Amino acid sequence: MKKKWSAWLSVPLVLALVLTACGPQDDAKETGGGGTEERPEELVIWENDEDIQVKHTQKMAKKFEEETGIKVKVVAFKQDDQQQKLSLDGPAGKGADLVTWPHDNNGEAVLKGLIQPLDVDEEVTSAFTEPSIQAMSVDGELYGLPRVTENVALFYNKDILAEAPESYEDLVAFAKDFTDPKKKQYGFLFEGENFYFNYFLFDTMGGYIFKDDGNGTDTEDIGLNSDGAVKGMEKLKELYDAKLIPVNLKADNLNGLFKEGKVGAVISGPWAVRDYQAAGVDFGVVPMPTVDGKQPNTFAGVKGLYLSSYSEHPYWATELMKFLTSKDALKERFEDTGEIPPVKELLEDPVIKDDKIVSAFAQQSEHTVPMPNVPEMHQVWEPMNHAATFVAQGKQSPQKALDSAVKLINDKIKAQQQ
Repeated sequence: MKKKWSAWLSVPLVLALVLTACGPQDDAKETGGGGTEERPEELVIWENDEDIQVKHTQKMAKKFEEETGIKVKVVAFKQDDQQQKLSLDGPAGKGADLVTWPHDNNGEAVLKGLIQPLDVDEEVTSAFTEPSIQAMSVDGELYGLPRVTENVALFYNKDILAEAPESYEDLVAFAKDFTDPKKKQYGFLFEGENFYFNYFLFDTMGGYIFKDDGNGTDTEDIGLNSDGAVKGMEKLKELYDAKLIPVNLKADNLNGLFKEGKVGAVISGPWAVRDYQAAGVDFGVVPMPTVDGKQPNTFAGVKGLYLSSYSEHPYWATELMKFLTSKDALKERFEDTGEIPPVKELLEDPVIKDDKIVSAFAQQSEHTVPMPNVPEMHQVWEPMNHAATFVAQGKQSPQKALDSAVKLINDKIKAQQQ
C-alpha cells in the first residue's frame, strides 16, 4: 500500500527553539475545551539507557522541578524496547508520561495507540527544522517534539591514520594490512550485523527498502532482495570472509577497542563523541568514504519525545516536553552528550557552528536517506539484522538470507495489517 512520506529536505544538523523555561505557578491549568488539569506531584519520563543521556535528563529534571514544583522521575530504559514496555505498562497505569525513540517507530506507535497528538503552538514548532517536525508527524498530525538529529560518519584515530582514507576501497586495503584478530587489532570496524550501520553498502549498490516514486512510499514494493541489495550484502560478506570484522560485534566492544587505540577507524554517530573524548582518543571525524566512486547515503534519524496516550497529566507532560526541547536545554544537551539539536537558532551558535566534528556530520547529512516512519518500517529491522548475522556466520548466502528476510518482512506486515 502507498503511504505518503514527505521529502526529507537538505538538513543542517544544527538549529533553535525559543521557549519559556517555566510553567505557570497555579495548581490547576486550563487545558482547552473548558477543562482544567491539576498540577501533579510527579511526572515520569523514560530516557534512553545511555548513561550520558540519563545524567543530562536528570539535570534538566531538577531544573524543571525548581521552576514548577513538579518532581520528574527519570527512568533509564532502552529506547528500542520502550514501545513494548509502554503497551504493557500503560494500560496498567504504570507507564511513563513521556517516552523517547527514533522517528521511524512513530507509525507503529500511532497504529498501536501508544502516543497521542500534541497541542502546541506554531511558535513552538517553527523553531525546529522542518524535516525534524515532519519526522515527528504521522498523517499530518504532530505526535512529538524533536530533540536530536543524527547520522553516522567516519571516526579515525589520528595516532594510527594520519588522514582518513577517502575511499572505502582504500579503507579496506588498510584494514587488511593492519588487522590482527589475535591481538584484537582492527583497521576498520562497524556494527556489520546492524542494518542501521550496514545500510550504506546496500544504498551504494542500488538496494532500497520501500519503493518511493516521489509521490509516496509503496510498502508493497520491497527492494531488500533486489540485485543491488544482494551486491551490498556481498560486500559485507567480504569483510567477514577476510576476518576484518568479528562476528557478533556490538557497540560496547567496538567503542572499547577504539578507546583502547586498537582500531584505525569506526563508523559511528555523534552519540559517541563525548565518550571518545573522555577516553583521551586523538580522533577526527569525516564524511563517509566513497564506495565504487559513489558517495554513500546513510540513514538520517530524529529522536524525539512523545506524549503517552496513557498519561494522566497531558498538559503538564507537554510542558515538560517543551522544557526539555527548549533552545537552552538542547544547547546543554549538546555540551553534555554531543548530540546535535534540530533547532534553527542554534545553527549560528559558535558552540556548534565552529565545531569541526559537527561540521563533518553536517557534510554527511547532505548524503542521507530518512528512515521511513510508516508503520511497516518497524517490521524491517529484525529480519535484516538476522540476515546479516546469517551471512556473517557463513550459514546462508547473501541471496538466500535476503530472500528469507523479505519473506518474513512481508509476513509481519500482513499480520500487522490484520
